Amino acid sequence: MLKRGHLWIMAVRDSFVSLIPVTLFGVIAILLQDFPLPAYQSMMGELFSAQWKAPLRLIQNGTHGVFGMMLCVLIAIHVVHRLKNDFGEEIPHILVGSSALTNFMIFIAVQGPLNAQSLNHEAISVGIGVGILSAEILRWAAGTRLLNLTAMPYDTERIFYHSLRLTTPVICTGLCITLVAFAFKALPAPPLDFWRNLVDTVQRHGSAAWWLSSLATLINQLFWFIGAHGSHFLDSYATALFAPWGTPYDGTLASRTMFNAFVLLGGSGATLGLLLAIRIVVHAGPSRKLMQFSVLPGLFNINETILYGLPVVLNPTYLFPFIVVPLLLTGLTLGCFDLGLLELRPDPIPWTTPPLISGWLLTGSWRGVAWQIAELALSTALYLPFVKQVESRRLRRQSHNLAETTEAILSEGRIRVPIVSRHDQVGLIARGLLTDLRHDLQRDVFQLAYQPKHALNGGVVGVEALLRWPHRRHGALSPAIAVTLAEDSGDIHQLGRWVLEQACACKARWNSHGFGQINMAVNVSPLQLTDRQFVPRLAEILKRHGLAPDEIELEITESQHIPDSSVVDTALRDLSALGIRLSMDDFGMGYSSLLHLRRFHVHAIKIDGTLTRDVLSNTTSADIIRTIATLGRAQKIDVIAEFVETRAQRERLAELGCDCFQGYFHSPALYEKACLEYFRLHAAGSAANAD
Repeated sequence: MLKRGHLWIMAVRDSFVSLIPVTLFGVIAILLQDFPLPAYQSMMGELFSAQWKAPLRLIQNGTHGVFGMMLCVLIAIHVVHRLKNDFGEEIPHILVGSSALTNFMIFIAVQGPLNAQSLNHEAISVGIGVGILSAEILRWAAGTRLLNLTAMPYDTERIFYHSLRLTTPVICTGLCITLVAFAFKALPAPPLDFWRNLVDTVQRHGSAAWWLSSLATLINQLFWFIGAHGSHFLDSYATALFAPWGTPYDGTLASRTMFNAFVLLGGSGATLGLLLAIRIVVHAGPSRKLMQFSVLPGLFNINETILYGLPVVLNPTYLFPFIVVPLLLTGLTLGCFDLGLLELRPDPIPWTTPPLISGWLLTGSWRGVAWQIAELALSTALYLPFVKQVESRRLRRQSHNLAETTEAILSEGRIRVPIVSRHDQVGLIARGLLTDLRHDLQRDVFQLAYQPKHALNGGVVGVEALLRWPHRRHGALSPAIAVTLAEDSGDIHQLGRWVLEQACACKARWNSHGFGQINMAVNVSPLQLTDRQFVPRLAEILKRHGLAPDEIELEITESQHIPDSSVVDTALRDLSALGIRLSMDDFGMGYSSLLHLRRFHVHAIKIDGTLTRDVLSNTTSADIIRTIATLGRAQKIDVIAEFVETRAQRERLAELGCDCFQGYFHSPALYEKACLEYFRLHAAGSAANAD
């Protein structure tokens, strides 16, 4: 049962988050119509007539005015989506939503007349309950054979099939909700004078303002924590807890104006302090972006975006500070007034008046401003540890999601579905990474590092240009992620052009230092060969940098299938005719390594690292390498071993017939200047050995 309850809470939270666009739309309308500046109000009236607020009220009613109804529909959909379907038949979300909508309207109609008020924030608790009940009853009814009275053959058109199959379960769900609605209506209502009697009782025992204001704060916060509009409840049912508007503070009842200005700083929960805490703790990610969106409305005490977006609503981590911070501010504020440190002016001000300004207007003194500053500092300090806790969990979840996405992107397979087309969290992150890739490619964020290649005699004969992606949020990401995303999205041509341009420019600079004999190997995706402009563009880059074609070697990866098309065959022939050296990367573990040797002329083959890594311990790998080396000698093809990490491994690979070696035994990948120094060091060493 606890597990199911947690599922309901998560579904409700996700539903509130799903309503952020609608919430923000309504918040903008509220802010525009209640902006607490007399000059602004006068200007708008002069520009758009006295009825200028009417369209904004329509927007508010069309967004926040149907909040409870929309919430009910979304909760039902999220609950069904999260529950595993034990009976094997899906329940289309559109039917779940329409059933929940019908049930919500039935429940509201049973309780009283249907109007805008019955569908808005006051109906949030109804929306939550009816949404969960609708999903659970519909799911049970859909899986009950006795209620499956209108089943159709499985080869029926899909929408028609589900509509008829679920007709009886939808009707059954509606009848159950109707019974619940009438049972709920039959419950005794609280006496109309309940709050007035409570106030009178408390006032007879002294310290009335402290107890009643704390009670009002607690009610407000508890309602808001479950997503219901606490202020609406207080205004509708508990006005007796506050002194009338304009009444000076006398120690018995606090005014609603004082409550709004000194307790609800930034909105319920004193969430302006929460926004400041997020600003201090969170340096990147969705929470910081949401904080930036929420600052402006928060300054006018409108905080729905942070309550529903973070979310604070139904978030156990924020329950304690969300209740305790306002309670503490309530007690401290009343203490300041009781001690005479602050005096309340009788003039009411709009609830949207920003903090500091409201402190000045309500007290007519700098002390009101100073006290609000102290409250902001206190609320920020109290929220800080909880923000750190939430952010720590988010970072762990982000690392897990990134690792899962990376694994999915780099998963091998002959037929691979592009990860960016998935509709789950992995697909969302992959599409985000693709957006970052395009952004970073336009701004030259990518870098190239160069790993030296050594001949049998130890001399440096070339380098391989390796892509590096220093991501601004995730740090160094695997270059294979960039390549795979670029291949899936078609951006591989732009990425490939950038790599060729940078590698050739670097080679030209090395040539100017006397290292023209160093060969530059550049990885090329087989998909780049499908571009008819690939060879002409490469020839233009070589000419622009003054390079001979044989100074560049293109390593065609063998982990991707080389398309069998006339365009690719023409590109391969043109590359050979131009004088570009071609090599096969990851040779021996790809789709059709041997067939490619017959298809086009290859100057070098690079043995796959899965073979070279365990050459000392795996005799099968050693035999495969020996066979590849024999084939290379017969075809006059250089055989390159990569991932060479120890002297014993290098010596064994040399015995098996490898001609060239690349790996950490000689050097890791180096950036341009460090690689140039590496050339000079080895050139000096070679000269000393010659002497």
